Amino acid sequence: MPKTNLQNSNDFTGQNFYVGLDVHKKSWAVTIRSLGIEVGHFTQEPDAAGLHQYLRRNFPGGQYHSAYEAGFCGTGAHEELCKAGIDNMIVHAADVPSTDKQKKNKTDLHDSRAIADHLERGNLHGIYVLSQEQQELRSLFRLRECKVKDTTRANNRLKSFLMYYGIAIPEAISKRGDLTGRALAWLDIELQSAAGTIVLQEYIAELKYQRKQLFQLTKTLREQVMAHDKQIYVNLITIPGMGSITAIGLMTEIGDFRRFDDPDEYSSYLGLYPWEDSSGDCIKTKGMQPRCNSHLRPLLVEASWHAIRKSRNLFAYYSKHAGGKNGKKAIVKVARKLAMIARGVAISGQPYQEDYQKKDNKHEPTKKMKAGRFSSGITEQHINKQPNYGRMSMPG
Repeated sequence: MPKTNLQNSNDFTGQNFYVGLDVHKKSWAVTIRSLGIEVGHFTQEPDAAGLHQYLRRNFPGGQYHSAYEAGFCGTGAHEELCKAGIDNMIVHAADVPSTDKQKKNKTDLHDSRAIADHLERGNLHGIYVLSQEQQELRSLFRLRECKVKDTTRANNRLKSFLMYYGIAIPEAISKRGDLTGRALAWLDIELQSAAGTIVLQEYIAELKYQRKQLFQLTKTLREQVMAHDKQIYVNLITIPGMGSITAIGLMTEIGDFRRFDDPDEYSSYLGLYPWEDSSGDCIKTKGMQPRCNSHLRPLLVEASWHAIRKSRNLFAYYSKHAGGKNGKKAIVKVARKLAMIARGVAISGQPYQEDYQKKDNKHEPTKKMKAGRFSSGITEQHINKQPNYGRMSMPG
């Protein structure tokens, strides 16, 4: 049977194909669109290479674009798809437009179709994907956060046990909030029964273990960050109120500070940008943006309380906005300013200067300003000094 011209012209060179993926642990729901038409839909095993082979076999010469929602699988599928030759992006699930009908009738088929449709229309914008090295460094920082929570729980369990049985530690060796080493040594006592003594000893042993783990983990994290980029770390801790953990948090969670071109985007990512619910003449400001990096905002707010005690400029900025009325709202403004300072210090590669100002268009400080520069006091001895590994009020 002779071949027709249609059978000889399966060439899609330069044509774009848009693939919507609904990614799960054991399967991928795939929808393929091109020129406004759905040309394929199927379910396959999680295999980027297999998907690329299918596209090349059925649509040879095409340019393949794909997208899936960020979730449990991280960026592993993204890296595999890009390596296979598919231009992939990861999108925030809340950024995929959907109608009320789609929300009430949700299936894998509908999800992959919606992603493919909006990808073809150009309605989707991918999230920033950190390198694997940066993600692993971030995971180490978040592991420390979990260990802080574990240490706090162990401390509170022991305090609750002591309060329940009316065991009061002398004020001379006690410390508000934490049970010090002297307090734990004093608790080497026996209760009325062997069972009670065993419980007390186990609570003490658990607290000591968690504190030791936190110390080692913090030390390791600091060493890894110093090995990753020592200069940025050294410059960040010259900022008033910016401690070791806050600097490490910014470096591990943000990665490249240049990824934010717009200051508002940077502030929104940190959760320091207000959001509104307005209509017509009714304007409602709801405070800080809830969609943000929840690991950094508490650190920056806490650092701001310390910064206004160390920097006269930041204290003046706080006083201007507080006005003796609402210090909590003013401290958020200080946190935003502190975050901007941190970004400038990280990008410029220079330590913080309290009275630095620009002179004309030469971007050089005057002689008077040079004499009044903020003295960071950062020396090699200070850099190598171990940070405070005790309990820190840092939410997970």
